[in-house]
Amino acid sequence: MTPADLHVLRPDAAPSTPPPDRGRLLTAAQVAAELLGGTVSPGWVRRHVTPKVVLGHSTVRWYAADVRAWLEARRASGPGDSVL
Repeated sequence: MTPADLHVLRPDAAPSTPPPDRGRLLTAAQVAAELLGGTVSPGWVRRHVTPKVVLGHSTVRWYAADVRAWLEARRASGPGDSVL
């Protein structure tokens, strides 16, 4: 193996596309207050809102766009399935 084979970034490689913008990373308290209007507790957010990003053993965040999509899916599923 030559040193040229060990390069992680190659100038001749095509640039990768950036990930989609999913908005800010929010805490459970921010999701509860800003996106759910304070109608639920941060503990409820931690237990029920998906998908979440686990950054550490006790550090969990949610992308704002993911929470909005989750809310829309819950609303579209009908009032019988809604927890809110």
